[in-house]
Amino acid sequence: MGRRISKIKKFTSYAVLGDGQTEQYYLEHLKKIKGFKYIVRPRLFKSITIELADELIQEMLDEGYDMVVYFTDYDTIVKQGKIAKYNKILAKYRKRTDVVICESMPSIEFWFLLHYIKTTRNFQNAGEVLKELKKYIPAFSKESSFLEKQKWVEELCGDGKLTTAMTTSSEILAEKEQGNVGDYFPYTKVGVGIEWFEKNRN
Repeated sequence: MGRRISKIKKFTSYAVLGDGQTEQYYLEHLKKIKGFKYIVRPRLFKSITIELADELIQEMLDEGYDMVVYFTDYDTIVKQGKIAKYNKILAKYRKRTDVVICESMPSIEFWFLLHYIKTTRNFQNAGEVLKELKKYIPAFSKESSFLEKQKWVEELCGDGKLTTAMTTSSEILAEKEQGNVGDYFPYTKVGVGIEWFEKNRN
């Protein structure tokens, strides 16, 4: 009798959690453009606290989702004074394969910026990144009237810019892991989440 070959399970249902409306709109648009199969939570566009995020992650796992990917801004965590709480959440899910936490330092706008340039300039807050991003997307705004339009995400995905951002963010993460970086060293793990989406389309 031939040896049985075990198959690696492919997750069949997964949800993404964005902690603000920028993340939520981006994920909704990206889903349509790239044909990803995830469910975006929460459905109501609002900012959520780190405590609520923890509750929602557990709730989605209890509902039967095979995978939950959580996108958050480190700048928001700092502003909320929740660094210790966030570190506990990281520790809670570190060894689990069904939860991926993708933070951006200082914010997801740094991920958008990497579609245009590679930089490790120390941005002290999201406002500084936004100012730099506007050099490349002058109309960019965190207001719903801008974010709800799919065109800005289409532009981010066009002309190889998404691939550029994936490569650049990976290089910057490797640099961060090597150490010798400042307190405001920018990085983003959004690419880690998108890479997972690409591998689990079906």
